[in-house]
Amino acid sequence: MKLSLISKYRTHIMGAAMMWIMWFHSAFTGKTEVFHFIHNIGFYGVDMFLLVSGLGLYFSMRKSKSVGEFYKKRAVRILPAYLIVTICWYAFYKTEIGFTDKLLSILGINYFRGTIYGRPEYFDWFLPTLFVLYLLTPLYDMLFQKASVKWKFTLLCMSVSPLLCIVFYHTGQQVLYGSTVRIAVFLVGYWIGWFLYEKREEDKASWMVHLPLLFVGIALVYYIQTYIKNPTVFWGLNCYPALLAAPALCAVLGAVFLLAEKYLKIVGKVLLLPFYICGKYSLEIYLFHQRIMEMMNGDRLTAFRDTVFSTLHVRVYSKWYYFIIALVSIALAAALHELITAVMKLFTKKRKIEPDKDPEKEGARKTDTAVNT
Repeated sequence: MKLSLISKYRTHIMGAAMMWIMWFHSAFTGKTEVFHFIHNIGFYGVDMFLLVSGLGLYFSMRKSKSVGEFYKKRAVRILPAYLIVTICWYAFYKTEIGFTDKLLSILGINYFRGTIYGRPEYFDWFLPTLFVLYLLTPLYDMLFQKASVKWKFTLLCMSVSPLLCIVFYHTGQQVLYGSTVRIAVFLVGYWIGWFLYEKREEDKASWMVHLPLLFVGIALVYYIQTYIKNPTVFWGLNCYPALLAAPALCAVLGAVFLLAEKYLKIVGKVLLLPFYICGKYSLEIYLFHQRIMEMMNGDRLTAFRDTVFSTLHVRVYSKWYYFIIALVSIALAAALHELITAVMKLFTKKRKIEPDKDPEKEGARKTDTAVNT
């Protein structure tokens, strides 16, 4: 149960986080208190995702030849899918919203202005947060590399998270809690990325650290869920136990995936496939799932929804109702991702071929051939 397993099964862990988030977005909580609790802390899927993203960004910074190349990789991965889905969303479904408001929401500005709290499109908070973290990563990396003791520097920077929460609490900008409370776990992921990239060895008994941290983190979030009644204080505290639970949970999942792949052979690979698929298409799933949920649960498509699900003999708002929505989201996500990838490859291929078709170069090549002959 080592941190290296987080890197080895990074995509699968992101898939597990995405599944947890989709369950959290649904209204199906299960019939037992345990399932109800696991459902209610499904927002921890975001913390897992950011931790793994921080880890991946450290590796990406090392592999990128320049800051420009780093930004280009991030832009190519995120912007095409994000812009396609959000522009279509505001153009064809959110027609009641004014043009300026649509533009500011697409650019993520409305979130940081605190003007979308309480609206259905508030779920777009995550990607504007990701954009800012990506934007600041090269600067943070430069300071991180200069720090002589990495864990002390990381702790110092993590202190920015609660300080910002206090500031936003007193300025009435609690809407930004979703971003600020998660800065810390992102930085923990970045430190783990450094730890693994430098190939530092973990003790074989590291599971004796991970498991207690996991249990303590879960106990803390259970206490917050059960006894903190003030919503402002609740949302300011609920993600901090992830600093203990998220790394341990990711390591535990990595160990489970390793055991499944090692001892269950083909069956294990089949069991791991859904996690890999959800991880590979996690961005697009996030973009589609909540929007489809809103459309199906809203008033505009009630007749269509009832007709479709009655034909399938599925009761609306049942577990199978949410399961089908999840499957549709995954299918659309995979289709969009593969379409964008195919178009990108096509443009890249054309860019490589076009110089060979340049008339002057073609003429020069023929002349060289004649001279050599």
